[in-house]
Amino acid sequence: MTLELLSKKNIAILGLSKSGISTIKFLKKKGFNPIGWDDNAEIRRKAKNKGIRIENLKKINIKKISFLVVSPGIPSIGFKRHPLIKKADLAGTEIINDIELFFRFYPKSKCIGITGTNGKSTTVSLLHHIFNKIGIRSSLGGNIGKPIFNLKNPGNGFYILEISSFQLELMKTARFKIGIILNITNDHLERHGNFQRYVSEKIKIFNNQQKSDLSVIGVDDQISSKILNKIKKKNISEVLTISGNNKKSDIYIKNNYLYIKNIFENKKEIFKKINLKKFQNIISEHNYQNIAAIYAVLIKIGFFNWKKIENAIKSFVGLPHRLQKIREINKISYINDSKATNLDSTNKALSSYKKIYWILGGRLKEKNLSILKKHFFKIEHVFLLGESKKIYENYLKKYLSYTVTENLKEAVFLAHNLAQNYVIKYTSSKPVVLLSPGCSSLDEWKNFEERGNAFIRLVKKLNN
Repeated sequence: MTLELLSKKNIAILGLSKSGISTIKFLKKKGFNPIGWDDNAEIRRKAKNKGIRIENLKKINIKKISFLVVSPGIPSIGFKRHPLIKKADLAGTEIINDIELFFRFYPKSKCIGITGTNGKSTTVSLLHHIFNKIGIRSSLGGNIGKPIFNLKNPGNGFYILEISSFQLELMKTARFKIGIILNITNDHLERHGNFQRYVSEKIKIFNNQQKSDLSVIGVDDQISSKILNKIKKKNISEVLTISGNNKKSDIYIKNNYLYIKNIFENKKEIFKKINLKKFQNIISEHNYQNIAAIYAVLIKIGFFNWKKIENAIKSFVGLPHRLQKIREINKISYINDSKATNLDSTNKALSSYKKIYWILGGRLKEKNLSILKKHFFKIEHVFLLGESKKIYENYLKKYLSYTVTENLKEAVFLAHNLAQNYVIKYTSSKPVVLLSPGCSSLDEWKNFEERGNAFIRLVKKLNN
């Protein structure tokens, strides 16, 4: 659709969070007069004070609205779909989100879109950091940081976008020059209804790609391997595979080395071998897959100054709440992994340590802890909290010693005392107190950041 035609349309924004307000401000600068609505009266009041035109979308004739721009936090599909979206759909109103709208205005933008159940934020942040260090202009946003309409135009550079399954729901014409799926495991089923629907949303990252574009797929989970076969059959874009262990992949890891095959010719020879132990600031094997994705992007854009890349990676400071070391007391490390809101992420955390005093629980996503059972021999004690604690207690009582706690404060205090006693008894040991909840934070906290910050404050108050 041309901008001339779009300008004749009535546009409404549902959800006045950061992305909703950003969209309205952008449209007003372009000469539109959009209307906004949010179910929360306090949010509406604040938006009105900012000069936003508020109209009750429940009462107006929705047929007069040509575009309904929906914030990603509002379900647009499935049994939880917002009633206004149902109404708009029946009225023939086109339903999109801010990123899709961005592509309507700027269809030729060079965008790198990265999705996956885990690792998205670290990967986009690392890529943005590297681009800054090696002199490639970029703007970072999407599901992390700023909404897309608040990003600076990178000129000849790239928009680097973290893309969630929520955002992919309403993308239709969006095209990513480089699209990446890092991994896919069970998550957000409360939103999507079932795992297959969640997978179908993730695949949209590759929609609308062309021959000159690149699809990068992490193939360490069964679902991603099936996606790879579908993408190859379509033969639309160039495809690169990344893996933490599969030597058949184009870029893979073995014994702490990253191997890049000669993807320019027959892929049978090794084009580059990189010692990942150099990157002591990026721990854990699951982060190595993120680095593999970074190298796939750099190869695609033709940047081969390996020393500059290496120095850029070494200077990266990891994101908070992701295996974040808060402090060390008497050889005990206190690790904040509050971002681990699903069991796959916690699985990766447990694989990174030994002698673990583990804080687990929150709002339940997955009942079955069997995916973590292989790590139980490393766990000294579990501290259960949140809505999930009774369910996890029933499972863990067969295998591990545990304590059911009232809250995070009690869990941290008890974990600290037990770990300190362990060090006194076994002086050569270096245990960890690990917050890796494997659950949503929404039973007690607004988000995982608030939960992680609470953990940080509690740990900093601990006595030596």
